[in-house]
Amino acid sequence: MRILPPDSSRAVHRAALLLTALAFPVAPLAAQSTATPALSAITDKVFAAWNSTHTPGCAVGVARGGVTLLERGYGMADLAGGRPIVPATVLESGSVAKQFTTTAVMLLVADGKLGLDDDARKYLPELKRYDRVITVRHLLTHTSGLREWSNLVAWQGWPRGTRVHTQSDVFKVITDQGALNYPVGDHYSYTNSGFLLARTLVERVSGMDFESFTASRIFKPLGLTHTSWRGDFTRLVPGLAQAYRRTPGGWKLDMPNDNVIAAGGLWTTVGDWLAWNEHLTKGTLGAAVTDSLTRRMKLTNGLEIAYALGLMVGEYRGTRQIAHSGSTAGYSTYLARYPQLGNLSIAVLCNAAGAPATNYTHAIVDALHPELPRASAPDTVATDVSALLSWRGAYEDTRWHTITRLDTAGGVVRLGGTPLRALRDGTYLAGNQLLRLSLAADGRTRTIRTVTSDGDSVVHTWRQAEVWKPTVAELQSLAGRYRSEEIGVTFTVSVTDGVVSVSPRHGVAETLTPTVRDAFDGADNAVWFVRGKNGAVREMHFGAGRVWNFVTVRVP
Repeated sequence: MRILPPDSSRAVHRAALLLTALAFPVAPLAAQSTATPALSAITDKVFAAWNSTHTPGCAVGVARGGVTLLERGYGMADLAGGRPIVPATVLESGSVAKQFTTTAVMLLVADGKLGLDDDARKYLPELKRYDRVITVRHLLTHTSGLREWSNLVAWQGWPRGTRVHTQSDVFKVITDQGALNYPVGDHYSYTNSGFLLARTLVERVSGMDFESFTASRIFKPLGLTHTSWRGDFTRLVPGLAQAYRRTPGGWKLDMPNDNVIAAGGLWTTVGDWLAWNEHLTKGTLGAAVTDSLTRRMKLTNGLEIAYALGLMVGEYRGTRQIAHSGSTAGYSTYLARYPQLGNLSIAVLCNAAGAPATNYTHAIVDALHPELPRASAPDTVATDVSALLSWRGAYEDTRWHTITRLDTAGGVVRLGGTPLRALRDGTYLAGNQLLRLSLAADGRTRTIRTVTSDGDSVVHTWRQAEVWKPTVAELQSLAGRYRSEEIGVTFTVSVTDGVVSVSPRHGVAETLTPTVRDAFDGADNAVWFVRGKNGAVREMHFGAGRVWNFVTVRVP
């Protein structure tokens, strides 16, 4: 059920009282049952794990109604140099940068130089012609069907971090793709590729390089004096925090050492982000620009998704949330604003890989607004394990072709290792993922349909009961060379001591684990082989979350 916002006058009055309490410490009033906690005490608790001189950490900023209430740092910006994180520390944005790229495009729209519904090939003729037109809007909403560039370069044998990728590199690999993940506009599938193309689009339409355009039209006019792009990762940036990843041997550097920007790669501070959020709230760049950023996208079937233009627009605990998360190498970030909570704005920038910046933001909201409604507990019933015995086995999803097992070992029903909880309406929950079990149209084939937060769904079809245990002959039939002209690579599939590996270049190989017949799990993707009518293998396919079905052809 949608929770309506509280009466506006009462909400404003409550927000004003809270603002006063947070900005100016006062003695508790006799009429109050509890005193409003100091904001610094809230963030001290939220970021307690990083309040150390021996770990990286986070910077946090909180504002309400355009007034900054807190900017604070926890942990270290440079472990080797002993430099702590402070409010002025510069960290990297991750994908929160996407809203700045979409703003650059919208400024050109406002200038009358392009339209969101223009064919992207008008400005990017290198793009292939597909069955449907990819518009500029599709590029900025993850609905183009374009494959994720980082998967493609990884399959070339050069994952991010193994060499310096540039805009020209990634532009070519994206525009060389002859196929899409799905028909344009049919689905939402997160991909950085559209935003990298948008960088080139901005440059061509404006006649300026991307960094200069955004600096002159966005950063400087809005006073974002500590914000710039990582267009040259070797550039010295005063106050920049190093990024880290925890390993068994301790903390190690994990920096994004490439020059690929626009989908991410923004250096900034929590203060600049709070100022940015306030400019969006006030519409400083013009209502036509800022309002467009929060207009949610619709798929071709009419389904409205949460993604707008570089921003996610939804709800948190019944209140409107406009936000985006980010993660690049060892940086983890979140930027959110809550218009119905007195224009509450929270910025979190961390330099530790995997730091849950989203959770930290929500913990601050929870502490400031305990009155917000919480989701009701799911209406669960006892799971009838016996009724699901016939459903045991391996299921293949129809998008990424990954294999997930449903089993009942120990009397507990699990899907991919996650216990299932039965709901009274006959559906199930795996964690927070809603599942529907049903038979296909033939009345025999078992399917599991997972429902996304947007209301879209993915079908998983039963393949076989047990894990495939291939013979040596079956594995040897897969060995050989497979060519992809789209990424310019010939893969070598080898079998050694009963183990299959696939290699895109000398010195790089991925070991494959059998799942179902002719299909395997790789490190971060599914791999499966397709046979012709004569039984001989003719293709090898890759599938991943952001590349659904990448085909390579067997060569002599």
